Amino acid sequence: MSEPTVPSVAASDAELDLDREVAPAIDYTRLYRLWEEHNWSAYAIDFSQDVMDWREQMTPEQRASARWNYSLFLQGEEAVARTLAPFVHADLTQEQRVFVTTQIVDEARHHVFFSRFMREVAGNGTDLATTLDSAQGNLTPGFRRVFGELDKLTDQLRRQPHNRALLASNILLYHIVVEGLLAHPGQHFMRESLAAHGLLPGFTVGIGHIARDESRHMAFGVQALSELVAESRANRRAVIAELDKVLPWAVAVFVPPNFDESYIRVFDLEPLDIYAFALRSLAAKLKRVGISPAEVPALVKLGVELPPEEQARRTMRLLRAGVLGSGDFPMHMDDEATALVFDGLERIANMRPGATLPGTIQWDFADASPWYLAPESTGLVVHRGRSVQPVLTLRCTLADWARIAGNQLNPQWALATRRLRMSGDVRVGLRLSSLLRA
Repeated sequence: MSEPTVPSVAASDAELDLDREVAPAIDYTRLYRLWEEHNWSAYAIDFSQDVMDWREQMTPEQRASARWNYSLFLQGEEAVARTLAPFVHADLTQEQRVFVTTQIVDEARHHVFFSRFMREVAGNGTDLATTLDSAQGNLTPGFRRVFGELDKLTDQLRRQPHNRALLASNILLYHIVVEGLLAHPGQHFMRESLAAHGLLPGFTVGIGHIARDESRHMAFGVQALSELVAESRANRRAVIAELDKVLPWAVAVFVPPNFDESYIRVFDLEPLDIYAFALRSLAAKLKRVGISPAEVPALVKLGVELPPEEQARRTMRLLRAGVLGSGDFPMHMDDEATALVFDGLERIANMRPGATLPGTIQWDFADASPWYLAPESTGLVVHRGRSVQPVLTLRCTLADWARIAGNQLNPQWALATRRLRMSGDVRVGLRLSSLLRA
């Protein structure tokens, strides 16, 4: 039996290396022609060796890991195929519209491929519908939040096809977050790990085809979004606001059941490497779009100027603490997590050039040591401890402050419900929300 050939993403479409920060503009007609050249069949993939590998070579832990991971892709491919239709009717050029129709075909094919594998190899379901249903229990809270947002945004685009800022937000969520931040790293590491273990050759070939398709889709998104961002400040603001909203949910998509990292390590992968790859790739795509990562508050909180590995470590620590995500993880605040929350606050407070305060803001926690934010010659600086004469004092639990910092609890709602109380200069208190969100 001859060895299957894994398609190379960088063969005839090397210009679609989107992790380069600077590159020429992407030609929509070229993307369409690449689609014609690289067509493939989901039903032509041979899973006979995969069935044997699944039963005889893979450990129970590897099978559990694969079921969890591939279920996310199965559901994700169905969702993106289903939600692309409003793009066809949106305010696009004819070249863009033609390419989007090819993407709908691609996403449907990807869904069929994952469904075939889950049914014929993993033994989940008997047809497209039952196989899709079988994956529901493996969906992570972050996945449900991100794809719920995709459903909402694309429905809005269906009703407002000429809203350019809304179109920009949709492309950001669809092509940069879902395909770029989430699917791209997943496909990259799946191919690497399966090749290293010599497992699932049919699946590996299919993922190669899918990765090549997705490189075209992301290229379309990067080019279209760069044009929209250059078009108006409103479009730019909408893109940054949407990314700031969904990023804490998106990073939670990678969280395995019960934070059990053996789901990832069972294939000799490290969670830190996956997060670092994803954040590095996101930064490169944003720069090609024309947005600096330093403009996105959610990225600033993670230390946007730090190496991707350190950003990844901070992300994982804040996820485990329950700060990032969507409020679905229990709060486990300790000294390190608290320091990261206040470090993020300092970074956000200094996003605007010359940011200042008339005095110190003090945090008094019922269940933790106090912190304060003080104006200094270098900018606004956080300190552990108590200020002598704060102009504003905030009182709440540390967990509730972490929820506010993680955008899980609205500060105005916290004030209205007395979960957050303040005393001192009311004018500084009124600036609190804008200070936290830059």
